[in-house]
Amino acid sequence: MSKDKMQLIDELILGQELCVLATSDGQEPHASLMTYLLDHASMKFFFLTRKASRKSRNLRKCAHVSLLIDNRATHLPHSPDTALALTIHGVHVPLRKDQTIDAIVKRFIMKYPYIQEFALHPDTELIRIQARSATLLQGFEDKYETKFENS
Repeated sequence: MSKDKMQLIDELILGQELCVLATSDGQEPHASLMTYLLDHASMKFFFLTRKASRKSRNLRKCAHVSLLIDNRATHLPHSPDTALALTIHGVHVPLRKDQTIDAIVKRFIMKYPYIQEFALHPDTELIRIQARSATLLQGFEDKYETKFENS
């Protein structure tokens, strides 16, 4: 495993606040711009959404997702050769324990205070995605693929 590439992946994941979450109902794809929390040790991503949202309905039908995290805000359009795009393949793993859910929602609010009203709304649910593998694209053609050990 290339330490340089893994370090780039870590820096990208830890340095961003937004990603694109791609879900599917088995026929049609759906992409959503989302804020996320990360349990870095276990490579679990957490998201908040409304229970009736399309992404939530899709996850009940098809647990497999992709996440896209990139640094386009700081590297495009002036230096596309240094741009990073990380595609993470993962699976939705529902949370069962209310204590765990409450603790993670509190972490969300601490990191993103502006999301408090949305986070505490009774129609909001917490989504957990277990990352399985990733593909890092650096510049135009430098591609690196990895599987996550803790998944």
